[in-house]
Amino acid sequence: MIEAMIFDMDGVIADTEPLHRESCRALLEKLRLDVAAILPKAYARSKREFWAEVIRENGLPYTADELTRWEFDLLIEIVKKSGLRPTAGLCETLQKLRGAGYTLAVASSSDRVYVQAILEMTGLKEYFSAVACGNDVAAAKPAPDVYLRALELCGAKAEQAIAVEDSDTGISAAKAAGLYCIGYDAVSDEKFRQKFTFADAVVHDMREVFLLIAAHFEEKKT
Repeated sequence: MIEAMIFDMDGVIADTEPLHRESCRALLEKLRLDVAAILPKAYARSKREFWAEVIRENGLPYTADELTRWEFDLLIEIVKKSGLRPTAGLCETLQKLRGAGYTLAVASSSDRVYVQAILEMTGLKEYFSAVACGNDVAAAKPAPDVYLRALELCGAKAEQAIAVEDSDTGISAAKAAGLYCIGYDAVSDEKFRQKFTFADAVVHDMREVFLLIAAHFEEKKT
């Protein structure tokens, strides 16, 4: 029986990916690096992994932690000015899931300071009883660590939870943790389109998530 729904954040809870590209671009420019050559490598990866590669390939006198924190600082300022809103249909879906008795959680590779800022700015903080972040665990997605942490916080076993992810990296993490995973495919730019090969199901509208697991609601009521 399903007890918990665990949502990725970037690209699922809100369309933050363009803002991530903007913050990454801004930091690459500050570092006087080749934006066109390096920026595409950042997509669907943890920031620490990305910046570690940039440092290694360009001989920069920084640590991955330093550049990651710098970028998150830039990103939060960008988000504050963006008027960011939750993904269409998400609030409706969260209300229905919470009303049906599901525990709702976030599992993000991003740092907690940023995740909490997004949840507060979008008015979504009240919906989630558990938040697991990238800097809470040893390894970022596609490692299962952040999902295992989310399960621990929810008090649920893997077979009692469903994940919602928008990237192949995130889907791999959820599956490695043993979760059923719904792929959320809402990307219009073909450069960033994912394959969703390992997703158990794929939806194109957040409202479809509720419809897809409707059978579990009936199970919970019996």
